[in-house]
Amino acid sequence: MRFSVAFILTAVSLASATAIGRQSVQNVHLAVQPKCGSFSGAPADVNAGIRSLSNYKTIVAFGDAWTDGGVRDGSPVKPAVITPPSPNAGGRMCDGPVWVESLAKKAGATLKDYAAAGAVVDSTQYPGKVFSGNDFFTQTNLFTGQGVRYDPDTTLYTVFFGIGDFDAGGDLDVVAQNIAFRVLALTSSPNFARNILIVDNYGRGNQTRAGEAFKKSVFSSLRYLRAGGVNVAFVDLANVWNAILGSSPGYKAFGYTNAGACTVSSQTTIGACSDPEHSLYWIPGEVFYARSK
Repeated sequence: MRFSVAFILTAVSLASATAIGRQSVQNVHLAVQPKCGSFSGAPADVNAGIRSLSNYKTIVAFGDAWTDGGVRDGSPVKPAVITPPSPNAGGRMCDGPVWVESLAKKAGATLKDYAAAGAVVDSTQYPGKVFSGNDFFTQTNLFTGQGVRYDPDTTLYTVFFGIGDFDAGGDLDVVAQNIAFRVLALTSSPNFARNILIVDNYGRGNQTRAGEAFKKSVFSSLRYLRAGGVNVAFVDLANVWNAILGSSPGYKAFGYTNAGACTVSSQTTIGACSDPEHSLYWIPGEVFYARSK
């Protein structure tokens, strides 16, 4: 979705209900505001210590297809250019830069992206299943194993997981515990992470009791990190999904004319729609059409 970065930035800054600038895609814009809260309450959009983006020189990203910039090892991402018939821009599962690339550009920071399409939090939870991307454990181990130490005060870590585990039917209570464990490990030696942003999008609008418990568990874990002096923020994209998939205000209020995908599959541009600019998705399924600034 093109508005993801604008929503995340607004949620992190805990902006008041003022108008948000339109994105680079003509007529596509945010039609809802973040729902702010605190870590002592229910899951909400909360910022506890994360500063304005200009304070960060490095952004280290972990996640799945929604954050996968096409490199998966922290190296510089390739230009987000589509070469038909492949619909994948520079190896991404979308037609443009993923949200964290836009975040890094906004900050003027170096992006170290380890996210991988198809990733879950811990693949050992699923005996017999093969996943196409490194799981969260592998991503963090790869990052740490490279031996580069970044200034904790000027490094922002982003974590965007849950979709793969939700789709795989995993024990979401265990998944939440594993996310909390890996984030805690990042705050310890040798990385000593001090700035962590977690984005929740587990069901992409499909809410279940287990999913909501998962989100609450991840959200609550940040309260304890904050008590230990770590700067944390949580962004809940359910607010956006409810607005798009429901009738109030509905997807048309965001400037979309098509609530589905533009391409027919993740393999080809053949048969793609004639108006990708106003389609909610570029590729159907688990990834969004990202061209946000």
